[in-house]
Amino acid sequence: MALALAALLAAEGAQDAGSSKPARVRMTVRAIAATSGAEKTDPRLQPIAKNLSEFSKDFRYRNFQLVSEQSFDLPFSSAGQVELPGSRSLQVTPRQMDPDGRIKVHLELLGEHPAHTRKLHTDYTIERGGTIFVGGLRLDPQKPDAGTLLVAVTQALE
Repeated sequence: MALALAALLAAEGAQDAGSSKPARVRMTVRAIAATSGAEKTDPRLQPIAKNLSEFSKDFRYRNFQLVSEQSFDLPFSSAGQVELPGSRSLQVTPRQMDPDGRIKVHLELLGEHPAHTRKLHTDYTIERGGTIFVGGLRLDPQKPDAGTLLVAVTQALE
């Protein structure tokens, strides 16, 4: 099963003492309803509109509506958890930053409550200021016409 995950990550300005690597990563996680309807992007998605436009060139999705948004300021190796539509949740854990600014991120998507089984458990390396997309879950497992769930993980550049 393909999953959709959008991530735009970069380093925050806070530094470890005696190190040039940031101590924390500031991220915003957005749950997005994606459909193949008329081309339209929710104005609240403006910070990632260009990435969504590029994504739609290769996939059938043309309509993107923000469902929820949550921001974190995470130390490396600490997880942030977001509740997603359909009684699911996502854990995002920044693991490390490479010297070239790429960030290694661990993602864990948990399925519907109460079982909450793992649906995705993987690591990504994301270029500084880059975006990744992974896709495919229904927004609402009970409503096939509700669209596809995309998750955008964005880190503020400071």
